[in-house]
Amino acid sequence: MADMPKIENVQREPTVYELKPWKSIHNTITKPMVTGLGPGEIPESALSMGFAHITAPDILGSPTHIHPFDQWVYLIGAEDFSDFDADIEFTLGDKVLKINYPCYIFIPKGTKHCPLDIRRVGKPFIFIDASITQEASVRPEQIASVQRPKYQALNND
Repeated sequence: MADMPKIENVQREPTVYELKPWKSIHNTITKPMVTGLGPGEIPESALSMGFAHITAPDILGSPTHIHPFDQWVYLIGAEDFSDFDADIEFTLGDKVLKINYPCYIFIPKGTKHCPLDIRRVGKPFIFIDASITQEASVRPEQIASVQRPKYQALNND
């Protein structure tokens, strides 16, 4: 993830950060993204979330990979959450899910997933990526790592 832009949110209060927009590494995501870095910003926080406005077909999250933490992916209409007009294929485990409705996908830690293949976008939609780090998911007194673990790419041979 060397191409990942540096996210520089601004702390306004001890547990309040102003979200600063950043440019996606995907050329089809033209609107600025925002990301809350969870334990990277607030040590007591376990939740990290990123938000993107999707307007064009693309393939996100490739190659197929696993994480040592749970993850949730939300796909919702941009103007009206329930107004979803897109065709997506998402690999989860050994299945390819065909999605054309607003939803969230729970990805348990250790589960093979991706790519998120956005085949058609009739209306813009919001993509949300949320995770709770492995260390924080068991809520130890002190979080062992403040960095979100990197994903482990799988050999697709």
